[in-house]
Amino acid sequence: MTMNSTEHQIGQLLRDGHSPDQIKAIIDLPAEQVMFHYDSYIRQRKTQQLKASNQHNQASYAMSLRP
Repeated sequence: MTMNSTEHQIGQLLRDGHSPDQIKAIIDLPAEQVMFHYDSYIRQRKTQQLKASNQHNQASYAMSLRP
């Protein structure tokens, strides 16, 4: 996963508890561009979480096959 500096900044602001509206006010970009980066960040996080969940489930299944 590659993340540009704006997406990284948005991710940090989200982890700090800022709302999307606060992020739009903090980042010096047009609102549409901020929301594009915000949506991109959220999609990437969901993909990462799904991948981690799948890996965990596969590992759990593999362990359950052991005698």
